[in-house]
Amino acid sequence: MSGGPKFEYLWQDSAVPEYKKPTALPAPTYINLLMDWVESQINNESLFPVTTDVAFPKNFTNVSKKILTRLYRVFVHVYVHHFDRLMAIGAEPHVNTCYKHFYYFVNEFNLLNEKEFEPLKEMTRRICVDKPLPKVQHPAAAAARRPEEDL
Repeated sequence: MSGGPKFEYLWQDSAVPEYKKPTALPAPTYINLLMDWVESQINNESLFPVTTDVAFPKNFTNVSKKILTRLYRVFVHVYVHHFDRLMAIGAEPHVNTCYKHFYYFVNEFNLLNEKEFEPLKEMTRRICVDKPLPKVQHPAAAAARRPEEDL
């Protein structure tokens, strides 16, 4: 799947023999495999526990980052190769809103490697211009603050 002339995304899934090595695929195939893979990850109760008495595994953050990185690459492909179609059907504002929510979330929690943002860097600079919201302080932390800190 392509993300423009400088970015080629290869599919790899060690659980599937034909994709043990990174493999070039057309975008529809890559995206179908991705959606199936994401579904299998989030339905795996050892990765995403469904009860509060089961702890998240140590690799939870890494698996989550991998999922979000691969999903971000779909945004890249869609914006680079299909933006004209988005505009033609009037979907640009909706896709931009989805992108902004995704971008702010992964950015806030440092869930994507900075290099992943490169293909959409200029677009992101244009549409993600909102001022960041101030960090909300937990009420217990605010209550524990000494009065002289307010001066």
